[in-house]
Amino acid sequence: MFRFIRASLAVVLVAAAVAGVYLYAELNRPYGDFPEPLVFEYVRGAPGKQTAAALEELGIVRSRWLFLAARALRPGILLMAGEYRFSAADSPVGILSRFAAGDVLLRQLTIPEGLTRFEVSSLVAEAGYAGEDEFLELTADPTPIQDLVPEAKSLEGFLFPETYSLARTATGEQLLAAMLANFRQAFEAASQGVETDLSLYETLTLASLIEKESGVPSERPLISAVFHNRLRRSMRLQCDPTIIYGLLVEDRYRGAIHASDIEDPHPYNTYVHAGLPPGPIANPGAESLRAALSPADSDYIFFVANTGGAGDHSFSSTLREHNQAVVRLRASRNTP
Repeated sequence: MFRFIRASLAVVLVAAAVAGVYLYAELNRPYGDFPEPLVFEYVRGAPGKQTAAALEELGIVRSRWLFLAARALRPGILLMAGEYRFSAADSPVGILSRFAAGDVLLRQLTIPEGLTRFEVSSLVAEAGYAGEDEFLELTADPTPIQDLVPEAKSLEGFLFPETYSLARTATGEQLLAAMLANFRQAFEAASQGVETDLSLYETLTLASLIEKESGVPSERPLISAVFHNRLRRSMRLQCDPTIIYGLLVEDRYRGAIHASDIEDPHPYNTYVHAGLPPGPIANPGAESLRAALSPADSDYIFFVANTGGAGDHSFSSTLREHNQAVVRLRASRNTP
């Protein structure tokens, strides 16, 4: 009798061992043939059977039961919500590990240089990371940057232009935090070893003017020199983009600068008010930050667009030279 029981137990143990080896092999055996990459979205809190069934239906796992078995063997891990890209065969254990590590698909969002926070908010809304009004409200609050710039009135100027890699589930708050972190790094790098009489906020404001005026990146130091020279001489900056920004803030911009706009006394109008405007008029990139801190060694005090529409400028040290450049520009515009 005991001999029979021992024999039966041995058979059971051997069978269990064989089953365990088989299950281990199946849980770690890659599966999947993807002519084109598949994207699977894991929703946090979704029932395990629902997730497993969807993986099986898409051909990502051989059997839903294998994925459920892998999940049962690691009950304490947290699976991260998001989109996952599958382009090569993987095992149930490997897939579960990717979910646990949050190896989600990242999408790219490019914020070009020189956009206002209004334009940035529109791009963020188009990408689906926040509503336009929601992101505008976030960027209207200067609190996240006031440890660095107590006088900041909003986050205009601090939304650093860059290509951001984001999960589809990223929030407007997370994107904003990345922008501000990149700004801090960029400004610290640009200001290393540089001495200036301007405050950080004044430097950022100047950089935004340079960004909006520079059609050709290589001209940024020269444009910076013009603005620096005018500030030293107490000359008005007469920067057209400041007129536009002030009108945009008050929702009065008509798509072009009219004669009456040049005399409009809003605070950003540098044709009316001397010195820098009260804050940035756009979000400058690293090169404009460097140009604001390190202008070219030049006595230029004027610049005007060149003929040809290439975006470059003629720079002048005297009003006579400047007027001649303006005449050439106007003549080119009137030429059929």
